[in-house]
Amino acid sequence: MSGNEKKIIIILIITSIIAIIGAQIYKTATVFKYEDHLDEVIISVDDNSLTLREFGYYIYTTEEFVQKQAVLYDPEDPLHWWNTHFSAGLDSQFVSELAMKTAINTYLSHAIYYAEAQKAGMALSSSEEEAAQSEADEMYQKMSPLQLKKTGLNESLIYFALCRKKLASKYAEDLATNIDFSGYEDDLGSLLSGDGDYFQHVILPQHNVVINEKLMKNIKIGRITVNNT
Repeated sequence: MSGNEKKIIIILIITSIIAIIGAQIYKTATVFKYEDHLDEVIISVDDNSLTLREFGYYIYTTEEFVQKQAVLYDPEDPLHWWNTHFSAGLDSQFVSELAMKTAINTYLSHAIYYAEAQKAGMALSSSEEEAAQSEADEMYQKMSPLQLKKTGLNESLIYFALCRKKLASKYAEDLATNIDFSGYEDDLGSLLSGDGDYFQHVILPQHNVVINEKLMKNIKIGRITVNNT
């Protein structure tokens, strides 16, 4: 091997090393840190905006529910369930995708029903507010320091989310008595839920929903308040 060939090989090796180091530096600098985006708006419904911090309530409750299924499915590797794919034609999706859709749709139904309830002059009774406070206390105490830090949730945010949920539920119950559900097969509760046919095809299209897709695509549900150690 000539001296020039050796030099060329050395230059190529050095160039490759520099490229690898540069790529690693870029990856480290651009890695998404969930906690750094807590106060960014992730969903807007009509005139109401929700930050990632506030969405943490829906992330936590959805992950808690699905994680129970995941542990039953594979106690050694719960992520196995989160990464399971169901083939159903156009509705084919991973469990994690379904979970995120459920979290989003649950919030949308709560936000829309809550706003409509306020317009109609509806409000929670003192006993319902007390129940919400009790549930908020319980949820807050149950969350680990890591989960609280990750989501940015506090007792006040949890309490408001529960009040919104309760008032939304009260409005939905009232709505169910004034709608003709002929032609639908599911029960009223399912039809009016965030994932329900009536909500998705009749109610939701009447509202302006904007999702921060750039932020949303970085939210790895199943790895935020669970499976993150």
